[in-house]
Amino acid sequence: MDYQSVSERKSYLLGAERLTMPGAVNVLLSHNPDVFPVASKQGYQLTIAGHTHGGQVRIEILRPDINVARFCTPYVAGLYRRDGAAVFVSRGIGTIALPARLGAPPEVNLLRLCRT
Repeated sequence: MDYQSVSERKSYLLGAERLTMPGAVNVLLSHNPDVFPVASKQGYQLTIAGHTHGGQVRIEILRPDINVARFCTPYVAGLYRRDGAAVFVSRGIGTIALPARLGAPPEVNLLRLCRT
């Protein structure tokens, strides 16, 4: 289970390192992108996540964007890289509380994994 409350964050992905295969590309599908630092240390080269809805309301006045999700996680939407691993966070198609989006349109993603 990868969706823990703030008090449970220390226990992300307990035992999941046993599921990785040395020499293979290991991909983790996770609801919550906050597992990314732990997943990358465990040997997952790619984590695919959602959860944030891209912030749902995003205003581009200043950099970084004014985005409520940034108060909860550094992984709001898009691709992030760290130590040879990556996490892709989709904005998805849903909403939280208010059935509206501003500056964070819904998306369905197609990821193509290629050998380098």
